[in-house]
Amino acid sequence: MCLWHSPTFTTWGNYAVQSLRLIVVTPFLLNRFNETEIAAWYLFASLNFFGTILAQRFGLTFSRMFSFAMGGAQDLSPVLTGTSDLGDQRPNWSVFERAYGTLGFLNLLLGWFNVLAALGMAWYGLSNILEGYGDKGVIWCAFALMQGTSLLSFMFQHFQIALIGMNYVALVNRWGVFFGLASCVSGALCLSVGGGLLLLVLAMQCILLCGVYMNWRLLHLVEAGRVIHFRSLKFDREVLYWAWQPIWKGFVGQFGLMGSVQLTALIYTSIGSKLEVASFLFALRMMQTITQIAQAPFSSVQPLMARMVSTRDLSAFRLLVRQRIVYALSLTLAGVLSCAVALPDILGLIDAQIEFIPISAWLIFGGLSIVVRLDVLLCAVSATGNQIVCYWEMAISAILSAVLMLCFGDIFGIYAPILFSTIPLILLLNFRPYYNARGILGYGAHSIE
Repeated sequence: MCLWHSPTFTTWGNYAVQSLRLIVVTPFLLNRFNETEIAAWYLFASLNFFGTILAQRFGLTFSRMFSFAMGGAQDLSPVLTGTSDLGDQRPNWSVFERAYGTLGFLNLLLGWFNVLAALGMAWYGLSNILEGYGDKGVIWCAFALMQGTSLLSFMFQHFQIALIGMNYVALVNRWGVFFGLASCVSGALCLSVGGGLLLLVLAMQCILLCGVYMNWRLLHLVEAGRVIHFRSLKFDREVLYWAWQPIWKGFVGQFGLMGSVQLTALIYTSIGSKLEVASFLFALRMMQTITQIAQAPFSSVQPLMARMVSTRDLSAFRLLVRQRIVYALSLTLAGVLSCAVALPDILGLIDAQIEFIPISAWLIFGGLSIVVRLDVLLCAVSATGNQIVCYWEMAISAILSAVLMLCFGDIFGIYAPILFSTIPLILLLNFRPYYNARGILGYGAHSIE
């Protein structure tokens, strides 16, 4: 029962089910879809990255603000500025409601922004993939369906963010496991009976919307159903002021982290062969899955860390941070090495229509990704109190990566998106994340004590 209520274990369970979906659905997909459909499917996951960046920033910023409110804070400004009023340590539902309504309003704008951004990127990214393809209409219909369901998901994400901010991480994850399994089964069944790309998108995206509905139902059950009666669309200027700096700085930084990878991948779709593009996008998806699973020990305790920061419990915060960073990096290394050994043979066994990227390219990708993840985790230490650092360096690295990809992408082949998506970021960040984290943890001038 302890594991059932563990945020870390249930987060692993949630990620494991998402990985299971890859294990179960991917063989059918690689075996039954042609290279154009495979490339389009994996590209679809990249087209929402602008909206996903903003959604993640809203989620992280407001979940921490909700955690501050649950600790009794009278205002929800970044804690480490030293200006936040910690209150009486009992939930402040009044300020919680103001943040909840503002987040709902922002999510409405975000949903429509994501659709427009994805449409522009699809027009560029699909042009090369669909050149000479005879059934373009199906690909575009699948894209439209995915964007329509994504719009609803973005608009109502404040249900899940509120639950996480109240530290119901395990509860959210348990239902995430259920709907992940449902998505896995529906996708596999769809492909096993000969369903095409359009039916696959319909089956899996409908499960996504069911998860949104369940989060709304869960708000009826926790904290005596108090939050479900709050207004979901009520803009508050002061709440936006508290959240503004973490959001825009976090967006700039997240744009750098995700943009370095996604922009180089998008540019590669226009210069690489269809087979190379499909192979790289598959490898990229595997690497993203590994890093996502490996980050669970750290990300699952973010609400707890935010509470520790707000109550100035530095000794416990320091111990937890060190422990979870070691766990995350160890899991990343294990995942990279396991995939290097297993994936080439697995693709051969299932008669996949693509080959895995060269092992040398995968190991270079994995090594560079581990360095990037260390920098990300160190930056997250500062971000626990909604203080965002190194954001300009991250943004500049994304622009530099795209420029290098445009200029030299056709020279280095499949190594180009790997090198150009990571090396500029590593060089620009340098030791800054380390020094900032030392200060936040009490080893330097910027202690929270």
